[in-house]
Amino acid sequence: MTSVHYEHAVLSIKRRGHLVWEGLHLGSGFDIQLKYSRSVQVAGDVIGLNEDFDLTSSLARFLELNRKIIDQGLPIIENRISHYRRYHRKECQWKSRVLSYQFLTLVYDRPGAPARLAESYMECEQDHRVRQLLERSEVVFELAHRRMKAVSVSQAATWWYIFWVCRFEVFFYCADSLLVG
Repeated sequence: MTSVHYEHAVLSIKRRGHLVWEGLHLGSGFDIQLKYSRSVQVAGDVIGLNEDFDLTSSLARFLELNRKIIDQGLPIIENRISHYRRYHRKECQWKSRVLSYQFLTLVYDRPGAPARLAESYMECEQDHRVRQLLERSEVVFELAHRRMKAVSVSQAATWWYIFWVCRFEVFFYCADSLLVG
């Protein structure tokens, strides 16, 4: 039996998530593999990386040994994450100016009886386009409420509704494709 001491390895990151921002992978989940030679490859647990990403003593030692490499790339990563946060903060602010969060939670999470629904939401909404849409949509609210009541009578009714709506959408998608093609 012989023992071989390796000084270097190639660290590979196999990503599970698929969110890329400015070339930086932000998707959740990854697996680590260390390749010491063609015949010697090991998983990330050899450096102390576990499923919970705890800072184990082995991982701390590995990070300290590679501090120069990490410090070189860190400003780039921090800058891109800062851009990512700034972009999404602006997008959320823009969306909230168009449609209030209160509207989304009350209409989609807990839809109520349609009587004077449009009037009550008019007070919450500031965007004039949304207010005009609400004024003209009382019939839509009534029909949606009736459908929701009918569909939520039983689990079977809900299942059949979803089944037929999906088939209906597929039919129209195919029909549109045939007309365009």
